[in-house]
Amino acid sequence: MNDEETNTKPSEMDPEELPDVRAFQDEFTREFLQSTEETRDGYYPFLSGTGKYKMDFPAGGVIGEKGYALKKKKYEGYLIGVEQGNGLGLSIKINYYSQLGNKDMELDMLASQFDNKLNFEKVSLESSTLYIAAFEDSKDYYGYAAILENSKGDGIHVIFETECTEPEKCRGSKQAMQKEMEKWIRSITFINKNESRE
Repeated sequence: MNDEETNTKPSEMDPEELPDVRAFQDEFTREFLQSTEETRDGYYPFLSGTGKYKMDFPAGGVIGEKGYALKKKKYEGYLIGVEQGNGLGLSIKINYYSQLGNKDMELDMLASQFDNKLNFEKVSLESSTLYIAAFEDSKDYYGYAAILENSKGDGIHVIFETECTEPEKCRGSKQAMQKEMEKWIRSITFINKNESRE
């Protein structure tokens, strides 16, 4: 493969040459994917429509085009539906804001979407601060709610939920799934345009 081929975005490639996974088969989702090379097993590099953050995107994921919203570089909202073939139905809701409001109010607003009280843990990451809380409404419905915030005030609300739709297939996978969900949330990274200035 020459340099020109390795720099070609998946959206510009022949669909026959793309990996045979949902993310690349969906034309709208493909627009956000930056390479056919995995970032880690089962995930591909994703760049938001705002250009303000990147993350690992699940191979079985598709962004709902009708529900996608973009307002210049100030707001982006969308839902990712993920099929894994293991009896779990996964849904990831993401909302990016160029200016996040008061942190406590933002956490309260996110928590108000759930019946149970959420206990957010603060985690310092390389490019942001993460506030993350696990939730569980039943043994078959659980996930994480999170807010990531960078030093410029940009923020991302994330709700990653899973539901066991086929109990005979998904028994025993809850702990591993929770670990994978948290790892995915930590893959979301703000892009600092000043980092490349030298």
